[in-house]
Amino acid sequence: MSGVLYLNYQYGGPTGSRSDNRFDLERAYVNVRAASGSRDSVRVTLDVFQQRDASRDQYYRGWTMRVKYAYLQHDLRRGSAEEWKAWARLGLIPTVVIEKEEQFWNRGLSQVALEQAGYFNSSDAGASLGVTLPSRTGEVYATIVNGAGYGSRETDRFKDFQARVTLTPFANGSGPLKGLQLSPWASFGGRSSDFVSRRGTVQAVADARRKHRFGFLAAYRDPRLAAGVQVARRLDVAETADTTQDVAPTVRDVTGKLLSAFVFIRPFATATNASPWSLLARADDIQPDDATAGKQRRYIVGTTWDLSSRTSVTFDVQSVTSRNGLPGSASRTLYLHLISNF
Repeated sequence: MSGVLYLNYQYGGPTGSRSDNRFDLERAYVNVRAASGSRDSVRVTLDVFQQRDASRDQYYRGWTMRVKYAYLQHDLRRGSAEEWKAWARLGLIPTVVIEKEEQFWNRGLSQVALEQAGYFNSSDAGASLGVTLPSRTGEVYATIVNGAGYGSRETDRFKDFQARVTLTPFANGSGPLKGLQLSPWASFGGRSSDFVSRRGTVQAVADARRKHRFGFLAAYRDPRLAAGVQVARRLDVAETADTTQDVAPTVRDVTGKLLSAFVFIRPFATATNASPWSLLARADDIQPDDATAGKQRRYIVGTTWDLSSRTSVTFDVQSVTSRNGLPGSASRTLYLHLISNF
């Protein structure tokens, strides 16, 4: 059993609410891992979070719990670090790339840009196959998932097919590029039409609507530096119809793009001696629709002090602005984050 606790105090928010403040338990993850045979193992991760949907206040207004990961893993092939290995999973599993990015970015400060922008969730119900390449050269990870994410039940019959290849070309060397990882990835899927049932004069649409995402993650880590750049695209279909006279909806391709970059620097660390103090920065540029100029910009800057090898405190500022006509109000929030692993 293990887990992590994300606590914070925050001050500020959207324009007009800059004096709002609160203490918050943002998340608590509790991981249970156990062997279930000579080649089988089980992981269950419970996610403690606050229910913030006002329409569900009658259900509960405080903190509640849900399952984020719950899967059985079967080791198809085992071996040493120099040999290739393979495993298969079934259940609520990690999606294609978000968990990989979180190995470099601390989720306790904020979700990665892909999840915040709604590209997909970090976990979903489905099956996956993973292969560790020989001689520490990388890994291959492929999934087939429902597509609705762990926060929702299955909503239609369509699935998302995802794959990622991570290459570590310098992992066996001793030079400065040893910690470099390159991860191209893709997700090809579909969703049900907004008019899957007849609405007025519009006939029911049984066909899937496209829901594709693809991108590239470059990440790096050594004792003094951790950094990453995520470049991603999304391709969706938007539907409109006049339900008083149209027989079929009008469809339009919607393409969007995302660029996110982050860095953690330990100025006083060396190759052999760690330093408890670090600086961090992140910038996101999200354009929901290439047909318009509207963008969302997010900036995070801060500093972290490690109280121990398992606990850290971070002071950071997070701001969000909408530009070039994109709807949305600006916000700026000061945070004091306490993150503790156990």
